[in-house]
This record gives sequence, structure tokens and C-alpha cells, in this order.
Amino acid sequence: MNFAELLRAGFPVSRGASGSPESAFRAGLGFWAVLLLLGLPLSASAAPITYTVNALSSVSITVFKGVTMLGTAAGQLTGSITLDNAAQTVDALNVTTSPDIQLVLSIPYGGYDQIVINSASLISDVGFGQLAPPLTIGNGYQALSGGLSVQGSWSATDSFGVNPPQNGVAINFGVQSVTSVVDASLFTVTINQVTINSLAGASFGEIENLTVVASYLLSTTTPPVVPEPGTALLTGFGLVMLAATGRYNRPRS
Repeated sequence: MNFAELLRAGFPVSRGASGSPESAFRAGLGFWAVLLLLGLPLSASAAPITYTVNALSSVSITVFKGVTMLGTAAGQLTGSITLDNAAQTVDALNVTTSPDIQLVLSIPYGGYDQIVINSASLISDVGFGQLAPPLTIGNGYQALSGGLSVQGSWSATDSFGVNPPQNGVAINFGVQSVTSVVDASLFTVTINQVTINSLAGASFGEIENLTVVASYLLSTTTPPVVPEPGTALLTGFGLVMLAATGRYNRPRS
């Protein structure tokens, strides 16, 4: 089916005043031009977009014994986040820390004074969704979403050599919710104070638990290019001119 047949099939119209098929063809061109002018920019702006986390993204990790901070370290991030800026929602999240982030503890915990986060991926689980209405903030919004887990591993060593090393201990930790602050103009997302692992003190001869808390700054790539209104206007007017040209160039009887 050629282009003319497609237009006639997609928009069947009656013959024009001249009674010719060309009149119907020109009307079809006008119809599709109107659809293009009215529809393209609107449909392009409403869908969720998955953004890639770039090299400017970072994570800050802090270790606590109870409420006492024992150490902190920083690393980079890779992964992606899916946002719907029109609905102001975070639809999916999958970010992973750079490998082997080392923390030296100010006070040994269970005899261990060095901890390494081999990897930690914060991932939205099945059923991930919004837990509260979004809050508009300046050029962006704040979204509370939940249903996540942290997958990865950690290691620990005793610099005095008394305790055997802990190598590649699995992390499988549930995260009930996260609060994301999205700056839609800068394409950044901030997620603060997420507990990504917790160790029971009794397992290490300690009274208080050890918790690992992460704060994320996601810097994302520029979103995919969508048709601008000007582009749609030019294309639509082109179709209109094509229909008009057919009218004035047809043979006179």
C-alpha cells in the first residue's frame, strides 16, 4: 500500500465538490496534518523515562554502632532510575555502588576495625510504587516510594590479626521506603539516609547492632530528545502545503 492509499484507508472521506478522489485525498492530508500538530508534543511529554546514572553520581556510606558513628566513606554509582515528571513519580530504581568501598572504624566492632562494602545494589522490587502523594518543590518534587531491597556483599578484617577475616558475606536486606527529591531542571535525584544493611550485635559479642546507612546523589543523562512543537508545526504545514499544491496543479478540464 502506497502513501496515498494509506491516507485514504486511514481517513475515508466523501468526494469533494469536484467529485474527484483527489479532493478526498487532500482532505485526508489535512486531517493527518491536524493530528500531527495537536498530538505529537502532548504524547511525547507524558510517558515515564528511564535515565542512566552517570559518572557524576555518588554515594556516602556511614556505619553506626547504635547511634554512635564509627566511620564513613564515599564511592560512585552506576545504574538507572525511571521517572515520570508529569505525574511526579519514581517508577523504578536500580543503582549499584562502586566496588570495594573501604571503611576504617574508629572503634572496633566485634573485634573488626575495617569493613569493605564489596557491592551494594538498591533495587526496586515487584510491587514497587508510591506510598504518598508527591510534594512539589521548586523545579522538582519529592516522592515517597517503597518496596525495595539491597543485594550485595561485605567483608571485614581485624588489623590486629586476632579474628579471622569475613569475606564476601551476602547482603540481602529489605528497604521499606525511600524519599527521592527530584530536580527536573538539573536531572538530579537525591535519596538520603537509606539503611542498606544491619548486623545483629549478639552475633559479634556486642550489645548494640551495627547499621550501614547510605545517601545517594544521582546525576542522570539528558533525557531522550522528543519532537519539539516547532518540528511538528513544520511537518504539519508541509502536509497542508502538499494538499494545496495538488489542488492547484491538477489538470483543468
